[in-house]
Amino acid sequence: MPTERFTYSFRTENVGGEIKYFAIFTDGDGNPQETEIPREVYMALEDCRRHEQRQARSDMRHIEQSLLSDEQLIERAEKPPAPMDEAISLSLDLRAALPLLTEIQRRRFLLHHEHSLSFEQIAQAENRSKSTIAESITTATEKLNIFFSSYPNERGP
Repeated sequence: MPTERFTYSFRTENVGGEIKYFAIFTDGDGNPQETEIPREVYMALEDCRRHEQRQARSDMRHIEQSLLSDEQLIERAEKPPAPMDEAISLSLDLRAALPLLTEIQRRRFLLHHEHSLSFEQIAQAENRSKSTIAESITTATEKLNIFFSSYPNERGP
């Protein structure tokens, strides 16, 4: 899981209609300190923090790919591929239904069903609880079931 790399935080204060920016940090003796900083410094530090967070999320996405267990890898290798027509049809059907999901639901649903990640693996990668992930994927599945129950299916029974 990503750890906080910054040893400082920020706060803003509205003083007489003017916004003042403050950096809060711990000095070498372990005492909390606060100092007013210019807006430009605040914005630069905030950009740096956001960049670090994006990098940490990117790192987690790469790590989650390596979290697959041997069992999941074997299952993927042993799973016979679907006939091409069926695979294309399923892909098109799913593509039509995915916009019904929120971005978070869509990502979690695909990680679980397409990439065979467990709820726990997704929870670790997103720094969320397993129950939150399970609820999100269950909701997504229910939305898709409703969509497919009314969706014209030309593949037959």
